[in-house]
Amino acid sequence: MKKILFIRLSSIGDIVMTSLAIRCFKNIFPDTQIDFLTKAEYTQLVQHHLGITNVLILKSNIWNTAQEIIDNEYDYVVDWHNNLRTNILKQLLPESIIFLQYNKKSIRRTLSVWLKKDLYQGSLVPEQYLETLKPLSVENDNKGLYFLIPKEDGVSFSDLPMTHRFGYIVISLGATHFTKKMPIEKWKELITKLSFPIILIGGKSEYQIGEELVAMDDLKCINKCGKYTIGQSASIIAQAKYVITHDTGMMHIAAALQKRTISIWGGTVPYLGFKPYGLDDEKSFIIENNQLNCRPCSKHGRSDCPKGHFKCMNEIDTNRIVEIVSAFKEK
Repeated sequence: MKKILFIRLSSIGDIVMTSLAIRCFKNIFPDTQIDFLTKAEYTQLVQHHLGITNVLILKSNIWNTAQEIIDNEYDYVVDWHNNLRTNILKQLLPESIIFLQYNKKSIRRTLSVWLKKDLYQGSLVPEQYLETLKPLSVENDNKGLYFLIPKEDGVSFSDLPMTHRFGYIVISLGATHFTKKMPIEKWKELITKLSFPIILIGGKSEYQIGEELVAMDDLKCINKCGKYTIGQSASIIAQAKYVITHDTGMMHIAAALQKRTISIWGGTVPYLGFKPYGLDDEKSFIIENNQLNCRPCSKHGRSDCPKGHFKCMNEIDTNRIVEIVSAFKEK
């Protein structure tokens, strides 16, 4: 095998979760050229993946993307996205290219959401990506996920105020969907109870929330929402004592960096395959409201609470989070 193309069009967490399969593939085929097809906004993230030679960018015209793949003469194409667009792409490729495709087990996941029971009962997503490579005899090396922080994205302790140079917690405020986000009132409640210095990270859309939280205690909290690249956020995570995050890409980056991670779950649930991968029970703590019969309300998140009460997040036990952090602080 001379050349292989992996496809994952989005998003941060899903791309990070492919790192297990890519490394394990590289273990077996160290001399094979590995290329990666994704959307333009994820190019920088993919460039730092294990052994990626070329990053192909998805074009608006699917035929143009197919033609680029054909011109590159790949031996294998591995589709880790498996949506309408990649299935059309599959039909446009010649039979000479062997096409392997990730099985999402969508029916089981959908039934789990509808019936509010774990009918999925599948492996975690990184292992599902790896399963796609089974025809190539690629096996799990059990080393977890991987994330390389570019040298230019390293954030030094000297760049932080003195209050944060001897240890801090990272709180990641971002999430794509409303039902994955803890309300600001709950964040205020948590921050009031925490005694650790805190660095807030997220996108530009979280900046204002960050400012409201900093206004409560500008010595305890630093707002870096919208100010860091993905790599800089990862650098801050790598140096943190603890990471508190929603079910998002930063959660998976924290797992790849083997950080103690407290993940907060609202309308989504860990058992559908997306919980932090490769962390033992001493490093991964799941915070969720298990007293509701309306969870999960979706596989990936919703723009609103279908019941209107949003109890999955409004009733999150912030005292439990403080207990976890305090137990580590006392060691």
